Amino acid sequence: MKKLFIYSVALLMCACQQPYAEVTTNDKKSETIKTLFEKVGEENIDYLKEIFSDSMEFVDPAGNKLNKSGFISAVENLYDMFDDISVLEMNGDALGSEVETVTYSNGIVWTNIWNTFSAKGKYTGQNVSFPFHLSYQWAGDKIIKEVQFFDTSVFQKEMNAKAAANNTSPKVVITIDMAVNSGYSKEDVKAFTKNLNQFIRDNEPNTYDYSYFISEDGKRVTLIEKFRSSEDFIFHADKFENGPNIETFMKMFTFKSLVVAGNVSQQLKERVKNYPAEFRGNIGGWIY
Repeated sequence: MKKLFIYSVALLMCACQQPYAEVTTNDKKSETIKTLFEKVGEENIDYLKEIFSDSMEFVDPAGNKLNKSGFISAVENLYDMFDDISVLEMNGDALGSEVETVTYSNGIVWTNIWNTFSAKGKYTGQNVSFPFHLSYQWAGDKIIKEVQFFDTSVFQKEMNAKAAANNTSPKVVITIDMAVNSGYSKEDVKAFTKNLNQFIRDNEPNTYDYSYFISEDGKRVTLIEKFRSSEDFIFHADKFENGPNIETFMKMFTFKSLVVAGNVSQQLKERVKNYPAEFRGNIGGWIY
C-alpha cells in the first residue's frame, strides 16, 4: 500500500510538471506569419487570401468584427492609405520584435506577433511608426481568427485626411452662438451645461465632440458639436427636444447664429428647418 501511495504521488507530480502549452519560435506557423508580413509590405493581397480561411473572423482593437471579405477590404484600404509599409526583423532573439506559436494541450494553436508598424501616409504625407500586437488562431494550415491590439489613432488620422482629400467625410460640425438671457449668471450656465454634458454622454455615443465656451462677462456662449453622420445629428435633435433639458435651455439662451457644416443630408436639413440654421459645405481641411 505504501509503495502504491508513493507511486501515485510520483505520477501526480509528473502530471503537474507537464506544460499546459508549448511555445516555439522557429516552427512552420511562426515562419508563415513572418512571410505574411513580408507579403503585406509587398502589397501582395493574394497571399493573404490564400492563408486566411474563408470562414475567418477578424477582430479589430475596438472589438469590431469582420468576415474574410470585410478583412480583405480593410487591408486594401490600408494599401490605399500608406506607402512603404514595413515591420522590424523577427530573428528569435526576443529583444523587442518577435513571433511565437503557442500550442495548448487542448489542441488550440495561436501565433502571436509583437512588432512595430512603419509607413508613410499617402494623404497626410507623414511618416508614422507605432508598436502593435496581433494574435492568429489556426485550424490546420489556415488562419481562422485574427485579433488586433494597438492604438488606431494613426489609421484614423490618415482616414480623416483621405476623406478630406476626396470630400467624402460624412461628419457634421455644429457651431451655435448664443446670448445668455437676463437673470442667469455664469455659475448658472456652468451648472446647467454640466448636466447637459452628462446627458449627452449617457445617451449619444456618436456625439464625439460637445463643448461649451463662455465669454469673460458670462453673456455669450459658443456651443460646438461634432457628429459622425447626419443621422447622428438627427438622433441628437430628437433626444434633445424630447429630453429633460430643452425647457431650461430655451429659457437660458437666445440663438444668435447656428451653422451646420459638412456634407449634410437632405433629411437633416428638413429636420432642423425650424431653427435659424445656415448650411456650409466642405471645401478643405479635415474633421477629427
